[in-house]
Amino acid sequence: MAHQPDTSLPNRHRLVLGASGAGKSQLIRELVPAKGVRLLGWDTDDDHDGHHFDTRAGYARAVARGIASGRPFRLLWNGDNDLKTFEWWCDLAFIALDGRTPTELLIEELADVSVSAGRASPKFGQLIRRARKYNGGLTMASQRGTEISKTVYTQASEFWIGRQETTDIPRMARLAAVSEARLEAIEPLHYIRKRGPEITFHRLEFTAKGRKLTELTE
Repeated sequence: MAHQPDTSLPNRHRLVLGASGAGKSQLIRELVPAKGVRLLGWDTDDDHDGHHFDTRAGYARAVARGIASGRPFRLLWNGDNDLKTFEWWCDLAFIALDGRTPTELLIEELADVSVSAGRASPKFGQLIRRARKYNGGLTMASQRGTEISKTVYTQASEFWIGRQETTDIPRMARLAAVSEARLEAIEPLHYIRKRGPEITFHRLEFTAKGRKLTELTE
């Protein structure tokens, strides 16, 4: 069971939305620290660096060892990609939370394990609703924002919206608070960030020193 709750902790949940090729995983690598943090990830396509596991027993042991060590870790699941396994992962991630220590929770391609666009599945719902007060911050990504639970939209505090499939543009434009034409014109590696009433525009670039996220003037 998660322990040491602290209701004063801020909401760090974010949702990254973009069609295939929009650069979601590259953006996440920029948003989530690569070192010095505790990270548990659902990464069935092996998009991120870290120690990957495809058996439940092996992953659970690694999580227990990581917590006991008191040191940073990056432990990612790349085994079965189905709802039952996802619910198990969400339950384990919630149990691992400790309000005294920040934990990053990364979920790639959320639509693949979403029951519907309605209510979230039980363990995922518990995780996204209660992780904040146990110092957990979810970074979730999906190609199809119209196929994931509405619970995600009510619980996330920050949205990064990239290039969209044509059929998703009307709803995602409303979310981003921009015109449909503006969203339709967005290029790969460009994102609209919305946090509360604040809307900013960003471009992800690659330099000799690595990635660089630049805020643009509209």
